[in-house]
Amino acid sequence: MIRRDMRARLEVLLGAVAFAASVPAGKILLHDVSPLVVSAGFYLSAGLFCALLLGMVSRQSAPSQNRLQGLDWLWLGAAVVAGGILGPIALFYGLRRTEAYAAGLLLNFEAVFTVALGTFLSGERVGRRGIVGVVLILAGALLLSGFGRTRSGFDPFGALLVVAACACWGLDNNLTQRVSLRDARQIVAIKGLVGGTASLILAFLVGQTGAWPSAATMGTLVLVGAIAYGVSIVLFVRGLRELGIVHTGSLFALAPGFAAVLSWIFLKEPFGATGSLALLAMTAGALFLTTDVHRHEHTHPATEHAHEHEHDEHHQHEHLPGELEQVPHAHRHRHEPLTHAHPHTHDAHHRHPH
Repeated sequence: MIRRDMRARLEVLLGAVAFAASVPAGKILLHDVSPLVVSAGFYLSAGLFCALLLGMVSRQSAPSQNRLQGLDWLWLGAAVVAGGILGPIALFYGLRRTEAYAAGLLLNFEAVFTVALGTFLSGERVGRRGIVGVVLILAGALLLSGFGRTRSGFDPFGALLVVAACACWGLDNNLTQRVSLRDARQIVAIKGLVGGTASLILAFLVGQTGAWPSAATMGTLVLVGAIAYGVSIVLFVRGLRELGIVHTGSLFALAPGFAAVLSWIFLKEPFGATGSLALLAMTAGALFLTTDVHRHEHTHPATEHAHEHEHDEHHQHEHLPGELEQVPHAHRHRHEPLTHAHPHTHDAHHRHPH
C-alpha cells in the first residue's frame, strides 16, 4: 500500500500537470475570448464539476462533520477573493501581453510567495534545501524576465501581471490551508462558482463579453476548466491536508515547468538556451523545496475535531457502529496528548512552531 504522504505527493504532482495544461489552452482561447470570460469559464466549470461530484456522493460517504462550518467560511471567503477573482484576472491579462512559455515559467513565483507566507503566517520550517530551492526559482525567473538582454516579445508589464497573480495565489494557498481538513470538493465548488461568477459580472461591466463563444470554444473552456482548475485544485487541497503549505506549494511549483514544455510542444513557441536554463533552474528549485523534510521531537496537544482520516499512528480511537464502513472516513474524534519524534511534513497534525 502506498504511504499516505507519498500518495499525497503523487496527487499534487498530477494536479500540477493538470493545471499546466491551462496555460497553452488559455493562450489559444484568448485569441477569440476576453481574459475575464476565460477566467469565468475556467472557474465556473471547475465549480460546477465539483458541485456535481458533491451531488453524486451520499451522506454516508461525505459526512456533514467534514463540511465547512463556523470560521471556515471567513477563511474561504478571503481565499476566493485573492485566488478566485484577483489571481485569474491578473494572469489572463498578463497572458495577453507575454508568451505562454514565459508566463508558464513565471508562475513559479507562486511557490516563492506560498513558501514565504507559509513561513511567516503558519510558522512552517524552511531548511537549507528549501532556501536553495527558493534561490534557484528566483534565479530562473530573472533569467526568463530578460534581465540584461532585449527581446521584442518580452513585455515587462505582462510579466508583472503574472507575478501579481502568483502573489494572489500564494495568499490563497495559505488561506485555504486553514480549511484543508474540510471536503475538498465543497471548497473548490464554492471557490469556482463564486470566483467565476465575479469574473463574469466584471466582464459584463467592462464590456468584454462580446459575441457568444462558438460551441467548440465553449466545450474547450468547460473541459479545461473542469480538469485544469477543478481536479487540479481538489488535489492541491488534499495535498495541503497531508503535506502542509510549504511542501504542497513547492511540489506544485513543477506546474510552470510542465506549462512551458506544453507551450513549446503545442504552440511551437521559441524556447532557446535561456528558456531551457530557466526551466532547469526552476525545476531544480522545486525539487529542492519538495525534498526539504525534517525530524525532531514534538508534542501533540489534546484536541478534538472532525476530518477525513485513516487509522495511522495519530488516529487510534474507538468508533461508533457504522463509522468503519468506509475508509477513509470522517467523524468527530479526540486526540490524546502525545510526544514523539519521526520524519514529518506540516500536515494537519504537525502545524507546530519550530
